[in-house]
Amino acid sequence: DAGAAAVVLHSLFEEQVIRERDTLDYFLAYGTESFAEAPTYFPNLKDYNLGPQGYLEYIQKAKRAVKLPVIASLNGFSPGGWVEIAQQIEQAGADAIELNMYYVAADPEQDSLQVEETYLDLVREIKGSLHIPIAIKLGHHFTAFANFARQLDQLGVRGLVLFNRFYQPDIDIEKLEVVPNLELSNPYELRLRLRWIAMLYGRVGCDLAVTGGVHSAEDVLKCMMAGANIAMMRSQSLMGLSKQ
Repeated sequence: DAGAAAVVLHSLFEEQVIRERDTLDYFLAYGTESFAEAPTYFPNLKDYNLGPQGYLEYIQKAKRAVKLPVIASLNGFSPGGWVEIAQQIEQAGADAIELNMYYVAADPEQDSLQVEETYLDLVREIKGSLHIPIAIKLGHHFTAFANFARQLDQLGVRGLVLFNRFYQPDIDIEKLEVVPNLELSNPYELRLRLRWIAMLYGRVGCDLAVTGGVHSAEDVLKCMMAGANIAMMRSQSLMGLSKQ
């Protein structure tokens, strides 16, 4: 109603699907060591749709509720999981998928080329299995980000979403333990996004989207002036924008 061009749903994490599958498998197998007939109480495991039903149903409801494009967001960690879940999301009716590639390269034996090739191989595999457009959401921790962005563009991705925000836990010095600490987006983060959008503008053919740091109508205008096609805002900010 406020005039948004599209809506990007929250991310579905492959870990959620694995947890759901493991929980169901546990209950289907529970008691089999005591009662031989116990497995017959349930259908075969293969007959169950073990996909992320809640998320898929949410996509279907969103499509029925709005006329604008609905973009699903997927965060995975295994090649098979990425492809399988992406296909289910497409079948649920999503207009596009944002692949939220949240990966921390912490292995000292893994060099930058290996990291990039892992991303590229994954994109090739997912893109080859889908018919709807995909966008890639990335962090900025790459040694030659402009070159890597061009490689993704050459693979045919429809958009680059800049940038991911990595979770950074803190340390509680009183309890002597690591604690989660999620800092929400703030306007200062926009500067890094604007810089890279401006440097990529005209050098890649795919759309460029800014996510993080967009909090006002003025911020949206800055994104457009830097060369972005898309400025992503969280819903609270969008509500404020409609009043301006």
